[in-house]
Amino acid sequence: MHILAKIILWLVALVVVITAIPYSYILLTSAPLDRTEQDTLGGLYLDTEQGRLSYTRDGDENAPAVILVHGFSTPKFVWNQVKPELVDAGFQVITFDHLGRGFSDRPKGPYDSNLYRQELLDVIEGLDLKTPVTMVGYSMGGANVIDFTAEHPEQVKQLVLIAPAGYMGNSGSLSALAKPVLGDYIATVFGKHYAIKSIREEVNSGVAPAEMLPLFEQQANYKGYTNALLSTLRSYPMGDLGDRYQLVGQTNIPVHAIWGTADQVVPYCGLAEMAEDVPQLTSTTLDEGNHNITYARAREVTKALLDALAPTKS
Repeated sequence: MHILAKIILWLVALVVVITAIPYSYILLTSAPLDRTEQDTLGGLYLDTEQGRLSYTRDGDENAPAVILVHGFSTPKFVWNQVKPELVDAGFQVITFDHLGRGFSDRPKGPYDSNLYRQELLDVIEGLDLKTPVTMVGYSMGGANVIDFTAEHPEQVKQLVLIAPAGYMGNSGSLSALAKPVLGDYIATVFGKHYAIKSIREEVNSGVAPAEMLPLFEQQANYKGYTNALLSTLRSYPMGDLGDRYQLVGQTNIPVHAIWGTADQVVPYCGLAEMAEDVPQLTSTTLDEGNHNITYARAREVTKALLDALAPTKS
């Protein structure tokens, strides 16, 4: 038994070491994203109390402003196919990387409702945008703009939501990620690979630009990316925001949803629930569209977006 106990201990130790290798390697090889690195990367940055935001601003600065808000894991380049069409249509278009993604700072968090609401307020005030503004949110970005509007309705002219989060419920499959040690390990070792999976599939099928893969890899290799995703999953209630949608439904702010029927990330059935909470809702349905419609079916999404924005352009 004494020999057997030693063998078991050695096996346990071996498993621990083998398991720790990829985790430690990722932590040690991830580069910091500091001011020097951001300056090297170039682009526009907005300094805020929460951190430095990487952003773009295109079009006439006197034109009606449209803020495009990306989702959970893919930064502002997700709008690269959409943005030029909006500028050509006469809008001023602003995109930004959420904190923890893209080339924005990566604070420790928590990545909760307060953080995401403050981001949008910082963009509006920091860029001195004329309010009310139009906001377009994709996936978690849809939840972000709804939550912001519920808190600051006077700042918002119109909302367009693309496959928006808020009606998914609390997924039991994420329970492992809530555990302090196990969740950190899973997110660090597998988080980036999971996040890039859908992009790679769409690029390989020829419906998304090939440039999306290196753009994603570049920003995901900086320290703090997977921490931002994990903290968001733990701290931001994007699966259940019905109460915030209801508050928006009590305003006269126009709301339009663009959604694919084959969306398995944010199921299309959420549209019916949203319609009950937001009486002024109008919608565009993309048959067989999955959750990646913003970049996999960009032409159709852009057309629906321009159609939705046309009545309120002034």
